[in-house]
Amino acid sequence: MVGEDECQFCNGIFLKFQQYFDMIQRELSEYEFDDFLVGSTFDDSVISQEKEIQEIFQNKGESIKKEFNREFGKFISEKTGKKVNFKEPEIMIRMDMRYDSFSLQVKSLFVSGFYRKLVRGIPQTRWIHRDPSSPSVETIIGNRINLLTKGTNFFLHGAGREDVDVLMLGNGREFAIEVENPKRRKLNLYDLESLINGSGDGVEVFGLKPSSKESVVMIKAEKNDKTYRLGLKFPTRVDKTKLKILEEKFSGKDIYQRTPLRVSSRRSDLVRKRTIRKLEIEDSTGNEVTLLITAESGTYIKELVHGDDGRTEPSISGECEEMPEILYLDVVEIHRENE
Repeated sequence: MVGEDECQFCNGIFLKFQQYFDMIQRELSEYEFDDFLVGSTFDDSVISQEKEIQEIFQNKGESIKKEFNREFGKFISEKTGKKVNFKEPEIMIRMDMRYDSFSLQVKSLFVSGFYRKLVRGIPQTRWIHRDPSSPSVETIIGNRINLLTKGTNFFLHGAGREDVDVLMLGNGREFAIEVENPKRRKLNLYDLESLINGSGDGVEVFGLKPSSKESVVMIKAEKNDKTYRLGLKFPTRVDKTKLKILEEKFSGKDIYQRTPLRVSSRRSDLVRKRTIRKLEIEDSTGNEVTLLITAESGTYIKELVHGDDGRTEPSISGECEEMPEILYLDVVEIHRENE
């Protein structure tokens, strides 16, 4: 019988836990985490040899990978006071026993909440063809949370999006921000909120809370009616009687929208039925009109105005027999069921 350190099968790896721990400790200590899991890769020859042995003993016994992962996990837990998590560990320690090396896989950090966009001209997310450092809702929020977490990248996941020239007001749009490879996980969300809102960059957040990948799926699946404030300027003075007819024509009625020309290159060419819940004349002075429109999720409001060369029917311009200029468009409320 040979000693464990002379075993040709395991090569004494179960006696080297301190050596392996010393190897990973410096990098591991840079991360704030509560739980972890160990995974491992062994040489194919070891796995083949193990299979042969298991066949001899009728597949009894435990695999070397499973035993190593469990026992080294116990060792790390004793050394660090951190727990082993088999489902969703904050850090996955991957040991490569072929080369006595390792890598860390860090779980993304998620924070969700609501944002308002108070200035025009900034997109919701970074654009590929623009400078990635240029302002967007994503960078304004992401740069601040990245500063606190010391992550390597971030991504914003929103419950829909508004156009670059549209304000997001009222009760805000729900979102989650994902931070990749965060070194700090325990955040003071009040400080984060103050940091973002005090930047003066035109985006403010509220209702921040810890979130998860599962919450992102739910947020992105939301389909809520929205109320818009729409400013229009017609070529001529608009008759108030005609405006009242406009209210009656659209309130509670369906419209049909073929995928707009402006997004047809990236979306399926379909005709969608959308319901205008309510159209109300909020103000009218001369040839300028302010409308409040509550519409089903997915309604293209700009196309509702100009008709998009007949791709939206009916349209405001078609009913008025004049093509108005869109002065501004704001989202003033998102009608969420739980509010």
